[in-house]
Amino acid sequence: MIDWIASHWIFLTIPIVGALIGWFTNWLAVVMMFKPLDFAGVGPIGWQGIIPANAGKMARTLIDNSLSKIVSQEELLNRIDVNELARAMQLRMDPHVEAIVDDVIESITLGGFALTDFVWSVAPQWLRTRVYAQIRSKLPLIISRFILDARSEASELIDINALITVRLTIEKKLLVDLFQKACDKEFLFIERSGLYFGLPMGIPVMFIWDAWPLWWVLPVFGALVGYATNWLALHMVFRPIHPVRVGPFTFHGIFLKRQAKVAAAYGKFFAQHLITAEILTNEVLRNENSVLRIHELIQREVTLTLDELGMRFKPLAVLSLGIKQYRNVIGFVSDRTFQLLQPLDKNSLNVIDQALQIEDTLSTRLAALPAEDFYELLHPVVEEDEWKLIAIGGVLGAVAGAVQWWLM
Repeated sequence: MIDWIASHWIFLTIPIVGALIGWFTNWLAVVMMFKPLDFAGVGPIGWQGIIPANAGKMARTLIDNSLSKIVSQEELLNRIDVNELARAMQLRMDPHVEAIVDDVIESITLGGFALTDFVWSVAPQWLRTRVYAQIRSKLPLIISRFILDARSEASELIDINALITVRLTIEKKLLVDLFQKACDKEFLFIERSGLYFGLPMGIPVMFIWDAWPLWWVLPVFGALVGYATNWLALHMVFRPIHPVRVGPFTFHGIFLKRQAKVAAAYGKFFAQHLITAEILTNEVLRNENSVLRIHELIQREVTLTLDELGMRFKPLAVLSLGIKQYRNVIGFVSDRTFQLLQPLDKNSLNVIDQALQIEDTLSTRLAALPAEDFYELLHPVVEEDEWKLIAIGGVLGAVAGAVQWWLM
C-alpha cells in the first residue's frame, strides 16, 4: 500500500479536490440563495438570488406559516392597556391645553370681528383657570374613548399581516437578513458539509481512476461529487422531520433540531424590525383612509366631551357663536389634537411595544409548533429552485474534474 501511494502520490489529490469541489459548490449554493438582490446579467442570461427573486411568494408563505397561525391581530391589539396608553398620551397633550383653548378663542369671530379674543384676554384668571381645568379633566376620557374606538376598528385601519408581507416584498434585503440571522447555523452547515462529504466521496474515485484512467472519469465523478454534496447537505437540513434512531445514532433535520433557537431568532427579528409600535402607527398615518377615519373618531370624542361639560354649554355656544362657528371650534380642536398625537411620543410607543410582547409571543409559540408546520418556515426558501442549486453543483464539479484531468 505504501509503495502504491509512493508511486501514485498525485492520485491523492483526487479526494482533496473532491473535498474542495464539495465545499465550493455548497458555498456557492448558499451565496446564490441570497445574492444578488437584483437581477444581474445581460438580457435573459443572468441570476438573481433565489430569496430576492421570489420575495413576494416567500414573504406570503412565511407569514402564512408563522404569524397568521400563532397569533391574531385582534389578540395583539387587545393586549394594549387603554388606561395606561391614555396616561402616556395625556402627558404629551397636557402641556398644550392652555394653548389649544387660547387658539380656539382666537379662531372665533362674531360678525367678522374677533371680539372673543378681547373678551377672553380680559376675563378673570379664575375663570380661565376653571376652563383650562375642565378641558384638562376631560383629556383622559377623550383619549381613552378614542383608543377604544380605534382598537375596535383596527381591521379597517391596518392589516398587520399584509403590512409585513408588503414590506418584506419591497425591502428584499430585510427578508434576506431575516433568513440569514434566524437560520445562520443551517446555511453554515450547508457550506461546510461539502468539505466533509467531498473528501470521502473522492477516495473511491482515486482507485477508479487508477483502474480506468479515461478522460471522462474525473469530470463524471466530479459532477457526481458536486451534485451529491449539494443534495445531501440540503436534505440533511430538513430531513428527517422527526428524530430517527439507528443503533447508537439519532438522525434529525438540523433546522428541526434547532426549533427553539430558530424560533427565538425569528421572534427577536420581528420585534425589532417588523412589528413595532412606530412601524404600525406610521403605516396607519400613511393610509389616507385611516387618517380620515382617525380624524372622525377624534372629532366625535371632542363633540361628546364638549356636550358633557354641561347641558347648557352647547345651546349657549350655538346661540352666541352660531352653528357654523360651533362646528369650526370642534374641527379646530380635533385638528390640533390629531397634530399632537402624531407621531406618537416615545412613552406611548414604549407602552404599545411592551403590551404587544412580540418577541416573547413569537418565540414561545413558534417553538411549540408541530414539526411539520415549523418545517414550512424555511423549506419554501429552497424548495422551488432546489434543483438549480443541485444542478449547479454538478456542473461545477464536472468542470473541476475536467481541469484536474488536464493537469494530471
